[in-house]
This record gives sequence, structure tokens and C-alpha cells, in this order.
Amino acid sequence: MKKKIAFLTAVLLVVLLFCLTGCNTDFKFSKLELTAENVTSISVSYGDAGSKFTATSSKIEKIIGELNNLEIEKYKEEVNDNIFTDSVIGIVTIEQEGKSGSFVMTFAQTTLVDNTKVALLKCEAKDGFKIKNMPKDIYQMSSVDDTNALLSKLFANYI
Repeated sequence: MKKKIAFLTAVLLVVLLFCLTGCNTDFKFSKLELTAENVTSISVSYGDAGSKFTATSSKIEKIIGELNNLEIEKYKEEVNDNIFTDSVIGIVTIEQEGKSGSFVMTFAQTTLVDNTKVALLKCEAKDGFKIKNMPKDIYQMSSVDDTNALLSKLFANYI
């Protein structure tokens, strides 16, 4: 009897572990498997400064390195989709070798009821682009300041 209880407990712990790791709501850019070898170009727009474009492998590698370092969690509140048209602070567009369309990361900023500013990220596949592990949720950046610093760094230093 004790062996059955111990076995069931072990099985339940393993199932719980799989559920917890499978239910992880964090966004990991590295899971998208975009690398300097398979990305042909990246464009970054930031605020009113316009848009810049690069197809240089070393610059693409640095941008992907920065994006791989992002720590982002799923945003749990309801988000009106017009935030990603009206309150955009930056856009990163990635094109991959041998694929039509592009992967687009739209960064937006909104103010909550308590006057707290929040930076959000929405990822989309445009014009028929297909990618494994495509994130389908809206994610919250660590802070508005960190988001602006990231976009500024990508726009000014890497492109």
C-alpha cells in the first residue's frame, strides 16, 4: 500500500512539474530560432525618428542578441487592439531567408487607470510569414524606460 502511495505521489509530482513548465507565460525570443544565419534583414522604427534597415550579418547578430535578452511576461489584463495602432513607440520587423512576409514586433505604451505607464509587446506574422513557436499573446515589458532604451539602442547603435 505504501509503495502505491509513493508511486502515485511521484507520478503526480512529475505531472505537476510538466504542467508548470508547460504553462510558462514568459516570452523567450530565442525560442523563435531566428539567427544571423537565417535572418536576411531587420528594420527598426522608433518614435518619430523614422525607420532604419540593415541586412548586415554582424548588425543582425547584435540585434538578435539584444532581443534574446528580453524578459517579458504575458500581460494578464484586457487590451484594446487600437493601442497597437495609436500608441506605438517602436516596431521591429524581421525578414527570414527563403520565406515571404515578415515577423513584426510592435511595442506600444499605455497608461493604466492608476496613471502607471505600461509598455506592451505584440508579435505578428505578416503577409504569409510562418514561424514555429509563434507567440500569440500580448506581453508586458519590464518598464517603459527599459523599452525606450532598448528601441533607442537598436535604432541608434545597430542599424
